[in-house]
Amino acid sequence: MKIESEAKLTTLESVSMIVGHSIGTGIIAVPYLATRNSLFDVIWMVFLAYCVNVILHLIIAELSYNNGGVQLVKSFEGELFHGKAKKIFSWIMFCVYGLAIMVGVSGNINGGAQTIQNSFHVPFAISQVIYYLIAGIVVFIGMKAVGIAQKYAVILMIGIVTIMTFGTFTLPLEQLKIPQPQLNNLMALFSMIVFATSANQAVIQSVKGLEGNVKKVRKSIFIGFAISCIFVLIVTITVLIGVKGTPDQELAYLQLGENIGVWAKFLAGMFSLFALLTTFWSNTLSLRDVVHEQTGINNKVCWIIATVPCLLFAIFGVSSFIILTRIMSGVVVLVSVMLVITYNKSRRKAGSSPICGKLGTVPFQILMIVSTILCAIGAIVPVS
Repeated sequence: MKIESEAKLTTLESVSMIVGHSIGTGIIAVPYLATRNSLFDVIWMVFLAYCVNVILHLIIAELSYNNGGVQLVKSFEGELFHGKAKKIFSWIMFCVYGLAIMVGVSGNINGGAQTIQNSFHVPFAISQVIYYLIAGIVVFIGMKAVGIAQKYAVILMIGIVTIMTFGTFTLPLEQLKIPQPQLNNLMALFSMIVFATSANQAVIQSVKGLEGNVKKVRKSIFIGFAISCIFVLIVTITVLIGVKGTPDQELAYLQLGENIGVWAKFLAGMFSLFALLTTFWSNTLSLRDVVHEQTGINNKVCWIIATVPCLLFAIFGVSSFIILTRIMSGVVVLVSVMLVITYNKSRRKAGSSPICGKLGTVPFQILMIVSTILCAIGAIVPVS
């Protein structure tokens, strides 16, 4: 099936879209959950999360590829829903999936607003509006602008993390604690790492932007998630050894910056802000596409329709972005079960598997459902 896109992405821009989407609200929460587990647990769970996310996103990419590069809602409509109730089920899925992304965007707005408020001492409600407007300009321009912005943002974040890592080793380092393993803490950590390094929407955007080039799509997925996992490990380890006591559950990297010095606090704030911005760009671009595919309205109008409710929910809804993040993680992973079922039908109908190959066979599909259920449980269990 021919894939049409509003813009063409380079492989570097595609990788940056995936990395930029991954490095957001979730990665900031991982150090807090990591303190409830040993560093060894963090390392092997990051590796496990990499394997799970690579397979899952190869499946997402191939499902979208088989349906012309559309978002998941239209893939479900094309592969899973049939008969007279097809449109009804499609609109229900549109509302559920769209709401899940909106919750994540609302949490993202609150996270960005907290960073602005802490850095410039602006009232929180005004900080929310400022963040929404600044972040929204890029997506309003279009997909190519997002690809370019993601590329430079990721390069900037790599530079910041490198400098911050060297700065951490100028401190008296904290001794790593080795807490007693607890199942709830392990599951919560696994769920957050999988969520923190996931990029469902960005992978679909890569399929479109790369015009269905199978080799480039696969390369983007393998490299993109590798970079994201390295980010998670470095950020988590530097926070654990550089922050005295328990890291703040929402702004741990800013806490590390304060410990190093004024310059590091500024860099940590920049990192947190760009981490949130890159996720905002990808999520709202996807939300715009979901609305456009469902309604056929102009892209720019769709972006406004899709994101204004996110801003309102952020202002009048839940105040803590970490709560919103965990809610979204639970919803998204449950949708993933439906995704695997849909992919199974699509793969059999297509009669070939140009992107997944053996990694998309039934045993791996079952593995994805099992890991999805574990993530859903991990997103809601209490941690101690």
